[in-house]
Amino acid sequence: MPSLTASRCAAWAACAVLLCGCVAKKDTRADRARVEARLQQYSAMLLRMDTAGMASVFAPDGEMVNPRQPPVHGRAAIGKFLEGFSDYKVLSNADEATSTLIDGDTAEQIGTYRQSVRSPGGKVFEASGRLEIGWVKDASGEWYILQLATFPEK
Repeated sequence: MPSLTASRCAAWAACAVLLCGCVAKKDTRADRARVEARLQQYSAMLLRMDTAGMASVFAPDGEMVNPRQPPVHGRAAIGKFLEGFSDYKVLSNADEATSTLIDGDTAEQIGTYRQSVRSPGGKVFEASGRLEIGWVKDASGEWYILQLATFPEK
């Protein structure tokens, strides 16, 4: 006859197996869809050069990073920075996430961007490259850009 201790160990082991099988992974599909939708909202605002709208997608302490210029910190500073481009006409813009990873109230997107832009002087130029976006979800459940980093191809 097995000892009481051996019976308890077997019972605990059986419970542990059952509990491990019952713990469900958090379903992140809704958050992933919302983050991807927010990226497309930002992309549409960029196409319209809605600088106030673009700035509003950033967290209050968000930042823009590009290796060709100093980082821009804070929603207000980002809005002012973007306003400096209001005389430019974005002819086309495509932001595509190739990966969106959700981890609780944060998300990371990796993807690409491609733009065609006309300068105030009439010159048309193409811009493309890689983008990396860190997102944060606030208490209301809305997602905001914590950091937007672009890495131009040329």
